[in-house]
Amino acid sequence: MRKLEETSWLAQHIRDRVDVEFDTYGYATLRYKNLQTFKIFVNEADNPENETIYYHQRDGKRQIVICDIPSMMDKHGTDFCRYGMRNKLHTLQISTPDDEGMYTVIASLTHDLNSATINDISELLYQLSVRV
Repeated sequence: MRKLEETSWLAQHIRDRVDVEFDTYGYATLRYKNLQTFKIFVNEADNPENETIYYHQRDGKRQIVICDIPSMMDKHGTDFCRYGMRNKLHTLQISTPDDEGMYTVIASLTHDLNSATINDISELLYQLSVRV
């Protein structure tokens, strides 16, 4: 049996897909970047001490609610400042609509809004495997 190395099996599965994507192409593709962003938020949702990013169940779908998009510079580098994370979430939003054209990620980004919701984790994983 494989040892759990990430915060959750979901995070480990996404990390495996990130690794495969990079090994396949040898550079950071859009899918690689989107998977990396998704993995960061899964790790944060797995953290019980983080009260602003958490899992939520709605209409039978598992979501990740991001109440305040944080800076992740201390963990991931300068590209992951607050505005960098906002841009990464916006890119994830526009590049992974579901099969009906609805967004799988809703990012509310204005001068006074700084939140996002991953509407359906399973759907986002599926879209990241068929799109981008």
